[in-house]
Amino acid sequence: MDSLFGIGPMELAFIFLLAFILLGPRDLPRLAYQLGRWARQAQELYAEFRREWEAEIQEVSRELERATAEAPEVPLPPSAAAYQLPPDSGTAHAHPSSPNPPPAA
Repeated sequence: MDSLFGIGPMELAFIFLLAFILLGPRDLPRLAYQLGRWARQAQELYAEFRREWEAEIQEVSRELERATAEAPEVPLPPSAAAYQLPPDSGTAHAHPSSPNPPPAA
């Protein structure tokens, strides 16, 4: 046991000893039982939250898949269409579909 919440084994033993002295042998088991119940309730709440979270993620994933399956096909522009800047702009022409640059004018 390296550490529990940054508390080493010696510090943990000291806390248990202090709790035993302050609470006494009659109240310490009751406190330990209550702490155990709280820990179990926290685990159950976390498990329930995780189940609901994963169900929501799956639902969103199914809706996304359904939306992409039903989406219409969008045609791409023909490859001959080149995006060019106006000739009077003083900048080079942009040809995304052509690997060779246009000749200088």
